[in-house]
Amino acid sequence: MRNFKRIAAVATATALLFSPMSIAKAEDEQLKSMPLTEVLNLKTASFDNNFNDFDVFTSIWMDVWGQLPESPVQAISNGNTALTAFVPTDRAFQNVVKHLTGKTFKSEARIARAVMSLGAKTVEKVILYHVVVGDPILSPAALQANGANLNAASGETIGVRVSGTTITLVDKHKKHTNARVILEAVDINKGNKQVAHAITQVMLPTL
Repeated sequence: MRNFKRIAAVATATALLFSPMSIAKAEDEQLKSMPLTEVLNLKTASFDNNFNDFDVFTSIWMDVWGQLPESPVQAISNGNTALTAFVPTDRAFQNVVKHLTGKTFKSEARIARAVMSLGAKTVEKVILYHVVVGDPILSPAALQANGANLNAASGETIGVRVSGTTITLVDKHKKHTNARVILEAVDINKGNKQVAHAITQVMLPTL
């Protein structure tokens, strides 16, 4: 994976669309500023055979920022920008590539290349559709959010459906399987202004 020269991470919340609705504030404690780049290994991409981590997301995030240096995706590297990211696993990206192309790739590198073949601007919109700017949404609040709509940084909404402990995120692509939050991988980076939750599918905005 080629390395991109990093520009200063000065993305501000105004670079992204704010949600006028906050499901719930994180705990009243003073939140720290560890960015998600530190805990999701977004500074480098290392492809492997573990499809339950975030190597493909890492790779495409790096590629988009490398090709579009002013892209608001850089906010994920700025720990002072409060946000929640719903991060698809490598398996999720394998699934969406099959959905879009009919092909099943067994290599994370090939999956990442297939995603980027859509073009940096399109992939940027997909990444931003997985980001909600504002007070971090922790899993206890998400479990109480049935029927809510989240305003994604791409400018579109994500529907929230909760049944028991199953949290489903409803995207804009009616023929695509909706994402579920992986409860074994929630509240990543808890205690900071940026948190992440792993999800089973890539959410698709209007493309």
